[in-house]
Amino acid sequence: MIEVGRQYAGARRQLSSVMHGTNPNHVDYGERMQSSELSVQGQNLHQLYNQYYKNKLLVDRRYQRKLVWTRDEKEKLIDSAVNKLPIPLILLAQRRKGGAEILELIDGLQRLEAFFSFMENKYAYKGEYFDLATTGDTLAKLHSGELSQKEPVMSRETSLEIANYQIPVSIYRDAATSSIDEVFRRINSGGRRLSLHEIRQAGVTGPLSDVVRRTSATIRGDGTFAEALTLSEMEKLSISRRDLEYGLDLDRIFWTRHNIIGADDIRSSGDEEMVLDLVLDAILTPWPTSGWQNRDVAYGLPRKIKSASPDEVNAAIVAIGVENLQQRIVAVIELLDEAMRDHGPLGRHMVHLETYEKGTRRQFQAVFSVIYELTFIDEMQPLSMEAIRNVLDNFWGRDLAIPTGGSAWGKDEKAKLYPQVKRRIKKAFFKPEPKTITKQLNARLLVESYLQGPVNEDPLVELKQGFCVLSNPPTENTDLFDEVMQTAVGMANWSRDATGLILIGVADKPSAAHRSTELFGVTPVEIHGQYVVGTEEQISHLGHGIDSWWLKWQEKIKSAPVDSDFSADLVHSFSPLVCDGKVLWIMKPRSLGKPISYKNRFFVRVGASTHEMETDEFLSHISRNF
Repeated sequence: MIEVGRQYAGARRQLSSVMHGTNPNHVDYGERMQSSELSVQGQNLHQLYNQYYKNKLLVDRRYQRKLVWTRDEKEKLIDSAVNKLPIPLILLAQRRKGGAEILELIDGLQRLEAFFSFMENKYAYKGEYFDLATTGDTLAKLHSGELSQKEPVMSRETSLEIANYQIPVSIYRDAATSSIDEVFRRINSGGRRLSLHEIRQAGVTGPLSDVVRRTSATIRGDGTFAEALTLSEMEKLSISRRDLEYGLDLDRIFWTRHNIIGADDIRSSGDEEMVLDLVLDAILTPWPTSGWQNRDVAYGLPRKIKSASPDEVNAAIVAIGVENLQQRIVAVIELLDEAMRDHGPLGRHMVHLETYEKGTRRQFQAVFSVIYELTFIDEMQPLSMEAIRNVLDNFWGRDLAIPTGGSAWGKDEKAKLYPQVKRRIKKAFFKPEPKTITKQLNARLLVESYLQGPVNEDPLVELKQGFCVLSNPPTENTDLFDEVMQTAVGMANWSRDATGLILIGVADKPSAAHRSTELFGVTPVEIHGQYVVGTEEQISHLGHGIDSWWLKWQEKIKSAPVDSDFSADLVHSFSPLVCDGKVLWIMKPRSLGKPISYKNRFFVRVGASTHEMETDEFLSHISRNF
């Protein structure tokens, strides 16, 4: 207990300096932070696991790092508990979200996930598994069948010692989102083990950080629509090697599979730095220098170089649209992945090397940036996957080489190289007749990220199978527009900072998918337990094409009896996207920070349903959540 007491004293001093500005990174958030209450107390793992068991521990993916600890790192943490060694404090923010009180994890994500996954028998310590009968919560999961006891079983005595291990926990009460972001930034900006990009990204929000983070997660396979996930949901998205039985296999991620970025670099966010370079190449003219100082400047860190400012970068992203830019980047990644399917790694195909100690980052960046320009600026399309593959075969050789040496890749070097790259790759592209843009993009990875997690329980996600009633013969669902508008308003009224997702063309039940096959001959695509059936056949049955249907719904939204700013935002967010040839429709309702009504009626999402509320009940809801 003496050691734990020392941890508390050190924790108080650490947090006081971080939160009240006595460190050199001080930003004037002091008054706002001091209005919140800060306490440091001891909690054992059993108590913390109980919060986890009740889904009270949430992770905000806007700023949290991904789960990347190896099994060895996790076992060392368990060893600290067994030997009663102190570990750093856990920092939580207590706040209300969607009418419920939650604990948002600010610092300690890797540690808590390592402890809880051990307590749930996800891995062993010194060859032995935690005794699930040790705590009431793990025993309840054992009896329900959610967990099963693995062998050999650790002794009850040692399991109890781990469950009773005391950790200093700081709880930051009644915290505002802006101050939580700032606390996270201050804690992590001086982190000794963080990579340059993790320090750059810590606590930063805005168009650039959003598109880099979301696009990177989508490409890795751990993307989700929801920004806030319970810790139990986060562990399913952890990134590891095969020595762990859960999460995502690091060796199967696009970057490692194609010999572009090494596995260790991905664990330290090298893939996000790669995506940052791709984003800057895509939005800036001329192609900018790619270097650590230029990346820092784009994120608002002061450096003594002339480079695109955060205002210039964010304005360029907003002009394209965060979601549109994300979809474009993912579409090029999918194009290259599809071209190389069953033909080996892209890196080896481009360079014909036997080993890749440092990957093929620059080679890939040049190819990506040129294909992005051909597709979205020049509006060209590939002749075929084979044509793409053939033109990239042994692409980088003696007569076309990437500059090496130095930490930065200069814009002048790019200005000479990229046009040469474009001339060669352009041979695999052609200029088509004007066509609907939906036919030119594949958003499979994006749809996968939207459907990952408990979407059927999420109040901010709604799936609709299509525009028709699945009768024989099918008829237009004339109630659908009202249902969608009520749902959109209900999502906007959920909380002050809510953003919802409505996807049309996805069935959440096998029976609906089977019925779509019977009536329209579609072959559903199953993704994370949901069934992508598409809407093109239904729209055609109703006598429309994609463009005319799009225009019809846009006009209906514009004329809907709802706040004009809200309807304008909905029209902007409503658009088609393609998943493996199937046309879906996406709508993202956003809160305007004020109550919204539809036809003078108030709607709020409660669980996965939309409820109409009487005025008094609605005002009570708004007072709690706005």
